[in-house]
Amino acid sequence: MRKAVRFLALLITLAQAMLLTTGCWDYHEVHHISFITTIGIDYKDKKYVLYAQALSFMNIAQREGERPTRHKAVVGVATGDTVTDAMFNLYRSEQQFVYWGHISAIIFSRKALENVQIDSLVDSVNRFRELRYNVWVYGTDEPIDKLENLAPYFGFSPYDSRLMKPDQTYRQFSNIKPIYLNRFVSDYFENGKTVMIPKLDIDSTSWKEGGEQAPELIMNGCYIFSPRPYVGSLSEEELKGRRYMDKHSVRMPMVIHRSGKAASLIVLNKPRVKIRPSVANGVARFDVKIRLQGNIDELLQDIPLNELERQVEKNVEQQVRETFEKGKKLNADVLNLTLPLFRYHYGTWKRTIGPSIDMSKVELGRVEVSFLLQNTGKYKGRLR
Repeated sequence: MRKAVRFLALLITLAQAMLLTTGCWDYHEVHHISFITTIGIDYKDKKYVLYAQALSFMNIAQREGERPTRHKAVVGVATGDTVTDAMFNLYRSEQQFVYWGHISAIIFSRKALENVQIDSLVDSVNRFRELRYNVWVYGTDEPIDKLENLAPYFGFSPYDSRLMKPDQTYRQFSNIKPIYLNRFVSDYFENGKTVMIPKLDIDSTSWKEGGEQAPELIMNGCYIFSPRPYVGSLSEEELKGRRYMDKHSVRMPMVIHRSGKAASLIVLNKPRVKIRPSVANGVARFDVKIRLQGNIDELLQDIPLNELERQVEKNVEQQVRETFEKGKKLNADVLNLTLPLFRYHYGTWKRTIGPSIDMSKVELGRVEVSFLLQNTGKYKGRLR
């Protein structure tokens, strides 16, 4: 009898434990989940258009040596009065559970940037709990669904594309600097700073796979906010001078010409910049000092090293001035020359330039460039 009572008490205890133990009621098998990796936001007929690139678990977690010839992403499109409303409209046709926590990139169309306050666009996206802060942000003139349908060659997952990992190629060629959503928001709400979003284009001429054209993404310019309203865009060529003003630039190639022919290619790095402001007669003037280092990658003509250094300094100054003037036409301080004045001499900035930047009262003064050629590669002079 005692054994029976003990056994019954044990059963009751186990039953109570099972009832009180929490379970994974919202558990989903990974192969039954649609992972959204990129979203695009367009604006048409006073409605938000959401483009969502979805990948399966097999697209994201693939084993080495088992890549398909080409990945195929699934792109969903939905329209709504807000971005979140468009998300819910997308659920109506979705076959699997949708997970938004793997989003690595957001693309805004030019129409969205022109017609909707960026505050509204960012609030709609950034307020969503599943979205992380370290998400790359872009703009484009191209159809967003076309961008999201591109896949890298060699069968790599779209999750490893330049769209989602632009910092890898930036370390090799620092042309257009990618920007995270959290950094963009921080810079956008700082009144004295001009902020830029990289512009995505499609390049169908550089690569072929299996003898056929393999379109890939490139960053070909920026959309500019000065300091908050959208003011326009500049191409990669027009923004050349900005790279020498950014301490985060890694590698910047420069071709040196002599007698109308390419004479050398020099790779510049480690820019160090000092900006000295001065104000007179209601005009703010900014003198700039730039220090650079570099090395020779190609030497096609016999040129004295000191001549190469002087030519680099001349080219850098010219490109910085050209970029400043291009931005000034848009009433934008694309070099962010006025930022030190805003941060450390706010009263002077407000009386002279502010409360919103007036570039007619901003001048670029002296541009002093100092370049040090660290090495000439494996050869001291030109290989004969």
